[in-house]
Amino acid sequence: MNVPLVNLRRNFQRHQADYNRILTETAASCQFVMGDAMRRFEEHFAAYLGVRHVLGVGSGTDALTLLLKAHNVRGKRVLTQNNTFIATALAIANAGGIITLCDTDPDNSQIAPESYTGEEVAAVLPVHLYGYPMDVEKLRRRFGNVPVFEDACQAHGSSLQGRRCGSFGKAAAFSFYPGKNLGAFGDGGAVATDDDALAEEIRSLRNWGGKVKYIHDREGGNSRLDTLQAAILDYKLGYLDQWNAIRHERAAQYRRNLADCADLTLPAPDPEGGVQNYHLFVVRLAPQFNRDEVVAELNRRGIGAGIHYPLPVNRQKVYEKYDFARMSFPVSEEAARRILSLPLCPEITPEEVDFVSENLRSVLAEQAR
Repeated sequence: MNVPLVNLRRNFQRHQADYNRILTETAASCQFVMGDAMRRFEEHFAAYLGVRHVLGVGSGTDALTLLLKAHNVRGKRVLTQNNTFIATALAIANAGGIITLCDTDPDNSQIAPESYTGEEVAAVLPVHLYGYPMDVEKLRRRFGNVPVFEDACQAHGSSLQGRRCGSFGKAAAFSFYPGKNLGAFGDGGAVATDDDALAEEIRSLRNWGGKVKYIHDREGGNSRLDTLQAAILDYKLGYLDQWNAIRHERAAQYRRNLADCADLTLPAPDPEGGVQNYHLFVVRLAPQFNRDEVVAELNRRGIGAGIHYPLPVNRQKVYEKYDFARMSFPVSEEAARRILSLPLCPEITPEEVDFVSENLRSVLAEQAR
């Protein structure tokens, strides 16, 4: 049996007729950039999130960068968590901000604001990591009126206290990379916000710094969500809650299968009043195991286990200039050595979940000998 981390091929095969129709109709419209389909998706996704504005851009990284540029963080400290994909930190740097890190909560891998004791920050950029909804009010209690920008690139459909992730802060960034819960057929992203002025700024920044063709008020860039991608996303949005519910069912099956495995720490359950979308199902191995060898053996057996992420931001060579290496991030650094992601997507079958679970148990038993 072969079980990929995310089975995009199976999704395409199940919806191929609709995808072909949408792509053909959109191509026939010849509205390839910022067309009607993009505006429809922006409206529908804004309604889904419960915000006033969604602005489609070229990628999740662009979404993060543009919302920080629009807030003008140049030369200012922006706090984020150490255990995140490099794009979170990269966006701060791209916007001219100063990357500032703190450690993470050992229970749910989210930002731990109490661990930060450094200089004043101009903004906080938490990550709804793996689709687990971060309690933004916790940040407000720690940092007061400092604006919060959500990295919701993994949190499509996650919610807390009846509100969707992406609607809590001043603005939020989403990625539509193909493997996301709401994924395009290539790169894509969006900024979500209730702030009218910030939305107008991003509309300009994504379109060469202008609102009228050939008239440029500021130095912007070229970051527009392709119309073809928007049309696919608008279709997939109609399935998002259904697909997330299947993820939740398969995650519950993993929990039942692995509940008595003393060598594993399973992901945090849903927070009180919240629902995670299980973008990833990340387990943590006991310290005595060699995580990389476990992943390699699972891969050899046809199981697409992965690592999200093997090297935290403070250990990335590109940021040696910050001298993060001399700082202490014990929780996120320890997690980076022990975590692994098991296959999970709406297309994974119960039989495949059992197969993965059984093989994980087998590999751990062999290593424990």
